[in-house]
Amino acid sequence: MKSKLLLPKLATYLIGAGVILMMLGYALSGFSTDRYHMYQDERHWYNVVGFYIDD
Repeated sequence: MKSKLLLPKLATYLIGAGVILMMLGYALSGFSTDRYHMYQDERHWYNVVGFYIDD
């Protein structure tokens, strides 16, 4: 019975550690919100997927 309870607990710890590491890496990557807002027009979803409208 212990092995059944150990696997979900281990998975929870691994997922939690992964989320914390992702947040830490994001914080240490030098992301700047000011720089993001300067190029906000270029970051729309239709510019990412290449969706163009002919006028």
